[in-house]
Amino acid sequence: MTRIAIAGTDRVFIGGAGASLLLVLQEAGHPIATSCGGVATCGLCKITVQQGKEQLSPICPAEINHLGSIAKIVGLRLACQAHCSGEGDVRIEVPEVEDVAARKAAKAERLRQLRHGNQGGRR
Repeated sequence: MTRIAIAGTDRVFIGGAGASLLLVLQEAGHPIATSCGGVATCGLCKITVQQGKEQLSPICPAEINHLGSIAKIVGLRLACQAHCSGEGDVRIEVPEVEDVAARKAAKAERLRQLRHGNQGGRR
C-alpha cells in the first residue's frame, strides 16, 4: 500500500498496488481535472510529485509527450499514468480544478456588457 498525501492539506489516501493516482483521487472524492477518462490523451490530470517518486511507476512516453522532457526533473506526472508500485509515502500537489463552464459564462457576460455599452454610444 502507498500512502498518498496531498500537499497543502491534511488529506491522505491509500493506493493499492497498481492503482493509478487518478483512480485513487477520484475514488476518494478529491477533485482532479480529466476529460479523457485516464488514457493519457488530454493531459489535464497533471500533478507534481514532491516526495516519493520511487513509490510510483516510471514515467512513460505519453507523459513526456504531454509534459515535456523536463517532467522527470521537476516531478511532473499525469495522475492517470502514475501507478502505485511500492510501500511508502508519496506527497503530491494537485492543481485546483478550473470550472470551465463558469469561466465561459463570466466571459459571455463581460462581452454582453461591452456590447451594451458600445450600443449606447452609437445613437
